[in-house]
Amino acid sequence: MGKRNFYIILSLGVFLTVSLYLYNGIETGAEAIAKRQQYVDELRRKIGSLEQVAEQNGKTIDRLEQQVRQVKVEKSVDFDEDKDKTEEKEKEQEQEVAPVPVRGNRGNEGMAHIHQVQKHHKPTPPMTDICSIRENITVAHSDLQMLDLYDTWKFENLDGGVWKQGWKIEYDAEKVKSLPRLEVIVIPHSHCDPGWIMTFDEYYSRQTRNILNGMAKHLGEKDEMRFIYAEMSFFETWWREQSEETRKKVRGYLEAGKLEIVTGGWVMTDEANAHYHSMVTELFEGHEWIQNHLGKNAIPKSHWSIDPFGLSPSLPHLLTSANITNAVLQRVHYSVKRELALKKNLEFYWRQLFGSTGHPDLRSHIMPFYSYDIPHTCGPEPSVCCQFDFRRMPDGGKSCDWGIPPQRITDENVAERAQMIYDQYRKKSQLFKNSVIFQPLGDDFRYDIDFEWNSQYENYKKLFEYMNSKSEWNVHAQFGTLSDYFKKLDTAISESGEKLPTLSGDFFTYADRDDHYWSGYFTSRPFYKQLDRVLQHYLRSAEIAFSLANIEEEGMMESKVFEKLVTARRALSLFQHHDGVTGTAKDHVVLDYGQKMIDALNACEDVLSESLVVLLGIDSTKKMEMDEKRVNENLLPEKRVYKVGQNVVLFNTLSRNRNEPVCIRVDSVDAGIEADPPITKQQISPVIEYIEESKKLVAKDGVFELCFLAFLGPMESVSLKLVKSTTTSKSEIRTNGKIQVDSSFKSSSVGNSDFIVQNDKVKAEFDGESGMIKKATSLVDDKPIDLNSHFVHYGARKARRKFANGNEDNPAGAYLFLPDGEARELKKEENEWIVIEGDLILQTYTLYQGLPWIDLDNEVDVRSKENFELALRFSTSISSNDEFFTDLNGLQMIKRRRQTKLPTQANFYPMSAGVYIEDDASRMTIHSAQALGVSSLASGQIEIMLDRRLSSDDNRGLQQGVRDNKRTVAHFRMVIEPMSPTSSNKKDERVGFHSHVGHLATWSLHYPVVKMMGETTPKSIASKNLEQELNCDLHIVTFRTLASPTTYEANERSTAAEKKAAIVMHRVVPDCRSRLTLPDTSCLTSGIEIEPLKLISSLKSARQTSLTNLYEGQKSEQFKLQPNDVSSILVSF
Repeated sequence: MGKRNFYIILSLGVFLTVSLYLYNGIETGAEAIAKRQQYVDELRRKIGSLEQVAEQNGKTIDRLEQQVRQVKVEKSVDFDEDKDKTEEKEKEQEQEVAPVPVRGNRGNEGMAHIHQVQKHHKPTPPMTDICSIRENITVAHSDLQMLDLYDTWKFENLDGGVWKQGWKIEYDAEKVKSLPRLEVIVIPHSHCDPGWIMTFDEYYSRQTRNILNGMAKHLGEKDEMRFIYAEMSFFETWWREQSEETRKKVRGYLEAGKLEIVTGGWVMTDEANAHYHSMVTELFEGHEWIQNHLGKNAIPKSHWSIDPFGLSPSLPHLLTSANITNAVLQRVHYSVKRELALKKNLEFYWRQLFGSTGHPDLRSHIMPFYSYDIPHTCGPEPSVCCQFDFRRMPDGGKSCDWGIPPQRITDENVAERAQMIYDQYRKKSQLFKNSVIFQPLGDDFRYDIDFEWNSQYENYKKLFEYMNSKSEWNVHAQFGTLSDYFKKLDTAISESGEKLPTLSGDFFTYADRDDHYWSGYFTSRPFYKQLDRVLQHYLRSAEIAFSLANIEEEGMMESKVFEKLVTARRALSLFQHHDGVTGTAKDHVVLDYGQKMIDALNACEDVLSESLVVLLGIDSTKKMEMDEKRVNENLLPEKRVYKVGQNVVLFNTLSRNRNEPVCIRVDSVDAGIEADPPITKQQISPVIEYIEESKKLVAKDGVFELCFLAFLGPMESVSLKLVKSTTTSKSEIRTNGKIQVDSSFKSSSVGNSDFIVQNDKVKAEFDGESGMIKKATSLVDDKPIDLNSHFVHYGARKARRKFANGNEDNPAGAYLFLPDGEARELKKEENEWIVIEGDLILQTYTLYQGLPWIDLDNEVDVRSKENFELALRFSTSISSNDEFFTDLNGLQMIKRRRQTKLPTQANFYPMSAGVYIEDDASRMTIHSAQALGVSSLASGQIEIMLDRRLSSDDNRGLQQGVRDNKRTVAHFRMVIEPMSPTSSNKKDERVGFHSHVGHLATWSLHYPVVKMMGETTPKSIASKNLEQELNCDLHIVTFRTLASPTTYEANERSTAAEKKAAIVMHRVVPDCRSRLTLPDTSCLTSGIEIEPLKLISSLKSARQTSLTNLYEGQKSEQFKLQPNDVSSILVSF
């Protein structure tokens, strides 16, 4: 293994350019004065005339705006139909910006959980106070705290009898007669995966089209039938095929409450690997389509998450910002379900780890049993419940695993059968505080044939009629939607006064039985997890560039450009599905996802090209190209080579200044950048590449890497010229091997001695034999931290055994991580260095002058292995004991505690964007540009999974192993931070925060400077697209132009852009204990207020909205976000 590094020495200078324009030819004399006076009088006359015209136009515009507002009131889904009628209403609306629900466990609100639209007022702390208020935003003060509960629970794998993971449930048949009546809501549903065993298109053509056709038919024919549906990606595909008559009919079902859209995202998102940017994208895509096509009756009020494999509080945070107030959850560790059920805590208010100050809790319901299928939803006995899945009757083509088929309900058997299912309902109700339960009636891709619609409806209707007639049973059962259930629950809580507890934390890592922890999918198919983040970056960049260009063009950007943007949005959104970014689909489905993402990248390239041409004012006929290209969906990208004479177009998508090195491939060793003012720091290096066939490192002929220091303002775009230059400095090469490089470079062999590389911020020491990093020192305190990085690997458990409860074991697979023991270290003797070379791994470290971090790239190829799981481990000198922090969806950091009572696989967690360990003096953070699994299995240790190759299926439905591995790259950024003494309440905290430097590190890693290849222009061009720099703690998640309703004609669709855009903002909280300082501190002086009309002066108006723009508030010129908020501002232009 080896190492590559180069130095860029920064020197900051201030250049002042003064341009003087001299105006000559000023007339003098009386004649000239008279002429001027005449000219002035004429101007005054014209101005007076124009003022009269403007006054009349203003009145006309006011009248038209009033008419437009009235039309919008009639069509839109705005929560306040009379918001523009009176000044009093507008004043009220100032209290109704970004509406959040009233929470039923707060005070005496009467009804427990009613959708009311009002601001949850808490003062936003001033910027100067953000460090002193730490306690207010780091402690949840919840009744139930998951990390603390994990410490107390035993996690016993007991045999509970008929409810295998629970216990024998009993009730007093006489006592129930005097209790509040048991309300049972039976909710028909169909869970439609947008890709898993089949591709999206295969599923749609074979099953989902039939399901939605059946919905449109049978909800009209059956008065009491109800249906809920979640995946808008399928719904949109179906909608485009429908007649206007069918569309009107479906809107009628929504208005009547017979059909309910739940969550309403493009997909049912994964919650482990998905980044919150992409979660916002897929939620917004679904909600915008609903708003444009289904109307206000379809706006989702409840969340339905029944299949994602573990649950994150990040999604509730986003959902409540979108004004979704209820949630149903399913895949939670079986021991967690059991423990919560024992104390009737399966319903609770899910609170954020950073507390409830300014942030609403999400009322949540965890399904108590093993699965969301019918055998596991009516009650605790699956062999009984399966008999009430009437699709499993002989004519339905399905059967019961317990060998007892359902019976058609008749007058002769209804008494017996009704008593059976009533008994299950009663037993299930013993697990909840209130006398309201629901039974999901469905499964994967159900209701795709008329037989099921008819049999479920007819048989359950007979059961309901009989049960409801039995006064001694004291029960009322009916078909309903999720909203029907929560309305009943509201009433029950109001009448009983039984308040629900609050809960904070997450539900990782999930196990469905035994020691079968679903921590494998945190890493499965890492090639596509990395591609996901590449697309996220370019989509975000294209969104921002298009919105800025569309504002510049006054909304006149071509519709075909916007349609490419919509295509890219939907490709990224589709991959957030819980069998997409998770890496748990069949091989051909993964390839289909990959091709869709490649097509989306190409679309983003087109959008960026068109938009940057507008922003830079370039008269260009040739499309710009990204600095890298992908040949197909399963190969790493190739860097494009810039030719001398071409232009290098850069785009900073962050809302803050960037002063950092930018590197490109060039065709000449004498290439340099021409700019005004000149860029003095430029460096050229050989390009070292790994030849897979020979397993050798070689210098690439005729291709070099040019790095130069670029200063870019917030969201600034520039075009720089690549020219011949003899002043560009040449890098020096050191290696422990022999490699031939261009004679322009000095190279030397230094043997196997340890060596040091440093810049002005950090020093790194490497092992001379292996090339692996040994120590790192922040030059703030000059205290070395041992890192001792090395690669380890796990084998897959092979033993097939029975557990004490009688369950059969399964091997590891796409979902399950089941190691065969402790990890073994990978042999060091395989390594050489200039970079790191071996049969499996190529590793590169980079230090940039002026930046306090070390970049680390790993290229991994495990195709020569079998049942092999590879990890990168750091064994540091930080005394972290049994605690470490992992991120949740890139949105927040959560404290983890190693549980020695649980197996290795239980102690791995999802790392979407980063991990850190710390003691009182130091912190080590590894920021990740892709999702992977992570753990800390010993004090001071961080272990990151890199790839896994498994030959067996783990019996979770995929029916294959994971053997489609690719050569895969993983990008990391290491930050060593000296820390000041801890806060007094650190022991009570279950949440962590990055420092200012940490936030910059992750944002700049995920959103590097966009580099495009452009045509030659006569000179350098710059476009400052934001007129102010935002505060360091404010991040623009995306700048999304809104879509008009899609036009569907002859199965074709076209979507135009609105003259509106949503600026989605995130206010982060910095950890003020870090002693590192930002490389550019100018953003610290900016106010915490957001003033869109000052950021972009050509904007006409701004108003705060709910996250996905379903609810609009009052216009304003200034906005403030609570710490940790993710919120949207709607701007018009």
